[in-house]
Amino acid sequence: MQQWWQKKIIIGAGMIGSLLLILQSVLGTVAWSTYKIGPYPIAMLTAKGTPYELGFRMLQLIAGMLILVTLISLIKYAVVTKKSKFNRSLRWLSLIWLIWMVLQFVWPITLDVAITVTPISVRDVVFGLVIIGLGVSLIQLGRSAQANQFESLSNAVTLLGILYILFNFLTYVVTLLGWPVNGFLDVIANDVIAVAMGFVSWYFMRLAES
Repeated sequence: MQQWWQKKIIIGAGMIGSLLLILQSVLGTVAWSTYKIGPYPIAMLTAKGTPYELGFRMLQLIAGMLILVTLISLIKYAVVTKKSKFNRSLRWLSLIWLIWMVLQFVWPITLDVAITVTPISVRDVVFGLVIIGLGVSLIQLGRSAQANQFESLSNAVTLLGILYILFNFLTYVVTLLGWPVNGFLDVIANDVIAVAMGFVSWYFMRLAES
């Protein structure tokens, strides 16, 4: 009998969550004329006091939970199949993803911070560490995936982990320089992490079909 963690709908939940994360910027542009992808970070959509704050915060939370469901099911798979290194990498990724998800929901920025260049805050430092943690966790997952002969998964998540850190760094740099493209780079970074999680979900959903 098929276990709960083996069901395609559970493994594929991460793909739906990833799609919702990618659609954030599109929905924001359509729903709120003030939001512009070029100059403003995607966090502006969930900033305190904005018209659609609660809606986009709930969207992020639902998307994050769907991805977390898939990661938990893969941890169970790794335990049952005795893939200890892969299990550890998935647990670290799940933990940091949970931290990222909770912080996004409970610690939104204010609108003035979203639209102006401000000094580095405690929030910036905390989120910067979480971003690095997510990128490194993806790279580590890639290494353990390679050890388990998941070659295409290894290549994809390693590359996406590097790109996630790179685009977030570039977002920070252009913000300091005052170039009005930090929002565009921020959206790319958001899409990169979403694609990474979606690819993990798709990869194992495809294996479940065979």
